[in-house]
Amino acid sequence: MQAVAVQIRPFETRDYDAVAALNNVNFPEFTSSADEIRYDDEHRPAHCRWARWIAECDERVVGGAQYEQYAGAYNPRKFSIQIAVDPTLHNRGIGGRLYAALIDGLREFDPISMNAMSREDMFCRVAFLQHRGFREEQRDWSSELDLDSFDATPFRKYVDSMRSKGFVVRTLADLLANQELDERELFDLWVEVQDDVPSPPSMDRTRRTFEDWRTRNLEHVSLFPEAYFIALDGTRYVGTTQMWRAPEKECLRTGLTGVRRAYRGRGIAFALKVVALEFAKQRGYGRVDTENESRNVGMLSINERLGFVKRPAWVHYVAEWSAASRA
Repeated sequence: MQAVAVQIRPFETRDYDAVAALNNVNFPEFTSSADEIRYDDEHRPAHCRWARWIAECDERVVGGAQYEQYAGAYNPRKFSIQIAVDPTLHNRGIGGRLYAALIDGLREFDPISMNAMSREDMFCRVAFLQHRGFREEQRDWSSELDLDSFDATPFRKYVDSMRSKGFVVRTLADLLANQELDERELFDLWVEVQDDVPSPPSMDRTRRTFEDWRTRNLEHVSLFPEAYFIALDGTRYVGTTQMWRAPEKECLRTGLTGVRRAYRGRGIAFALKVVALEFAKQRGYGRVDTENESRNVGMLSINERLGFVKRPAWVHYVAEWSAASRA
């Protein structure tokens, strides 16, 4: 196909709506509103580098690219990249121009590697990455549950069993309303669960600060306190599952689900999921989305029992800088 003449320029705040639209059509399982992207940009930790570029054609935004670093997977010389192009203009040279801008922008940091993602059936994106030296290192299953067909009745016995063992389920909204939330205890639970979530081998796991966790959890624009469930053993927070608001009003997105190591094998995670899904159905939502790493057999089996249906997998890719920067 014939190349398209585009102008590559740095991102400006007026571009948030266009960036959200590009993100949502290129990464449909990871949709974001303009407000979510803006919030995340404004609350990035100071040590995590990031930048974004825009591709314009006839004064219309037709592509975007960014590099970034994450507080929970921080290495000063490792970066994640993302390129999104208007699907009607794929294979017209826009992605290549944006990739070149990324490479030029990263050189000053002396990178050693870059990470990227593609859905397995997005063959154009997969070929784009492979051509530039990226190789697969992890697969995540994206799954969805149609709440119209979900019936919690056969699963309520697991919730009853959990409660009969003395565990109590409360929501973040309830704890906040009664001024009973122990933020440090919730953070400690989150850290213990998050530490056991599989991640790509090339990513360096680093501990988030309490302040960063609070900003990206308890203060986030997508927070849904009534859908944030916590299992307690007395005053001890022992398990959690959350559902977050999505740009699609009929959908909720599953966040972190898990239980402290000492409490695993007691059916707490499964019961929490049942409680959360029944809440979503009662509130009139039509769908719940979730993602799980392909090696996370325990959580995948829970979701399958509940009726979640797998969609095409999202693949994590990594490339050594020495190869990717020459492509």
